[in-house]
Amino acid sequence: MGAGVRRPPSCCVNPGGTIMQNNVIGKWRLIEMEQWDQDFIDLIEPGFISFQKGGRGEMRFGAVSLELDWEINQAGKAEFTFTGFDEMDETSGNGWASLAQGRLVGHFKFHQGDKSGFIGERWKTARAS
Repeated sequence: MGAGVRRPPSCCVNPGGTIMQNNVIGKWRLIEMEQWDQDFIDLIEPGFISFQKGGRGEMRFGAVSLELDWEINQAGKAEFTFTGFDEMDETSGNGWASLAQGRLVGHFKFHQGDKSGFIGERWKTARAS
């Protein structure tokens, strides 16, 4: 790239150097999980997963609070590892997410524990009246 041309963040570039057309960056409302119903997902607050520029993110559902470390793999999926808490117990694990028909679909696994697929929709912010 020439002088004065800004390079896109590495989280938005595929390994071949092409800019991703659709990316996962942003906050996603968890609307479905294989292992838990919506009442549990929204137990403390509306369940969500978020991916931020720079490879950080978070996931919250039920009594689970996780910090994510993520990057895009060669297939264009966001792969992540996480650490955090599940009902006050320290936990860790890994997962992946990608876009499919405008929704975020993915799967994650707690280290030596539960695993679940999930579906998310882009977080909708309330408009001021």
